[in-house]
Amino acid sequence: MEYLGLIAFILIMSYSSYPAKIKKIESKIKKLERNLRGEKSMSKILSELINKKCILVSDIGLTLVSKKEIECTILDADDEWIKFTYTDKKGVSKTEILRVEAIERVSFIEN
Repeated sequence: MEYLGLIAFILIMSYSSYPAKIKKIESKIKKLERNLRGEKSMSKILSELINKKCILVSDIGLTLVSKKEIECTILDADDEWIKFTYTDKKGVSKTEILRVEAIERVSFIEN
């Protein structure tokens, strides 16, 4: 009986590092998928639009302003996230952060 407990303890100790390894592999896979979909190039384009008015088309917009299109000003952008400000129905200015992969289309508004 002691041997069975010892074997179980050894198995638990040897497999305890797997979740960390799996998370590391998952993050590498997500990065490769983003590169394949071209999100890296989209984030470059978005960073060129900082402090400019744009219309973002995304399904997330339905929860923010009750329509797919959000008229906003881009504040910051990196490889995964975009920070923007918009005005809601009540006229209140709000700042949100959105994943680049959630954006379907971006339209530039000329002043």
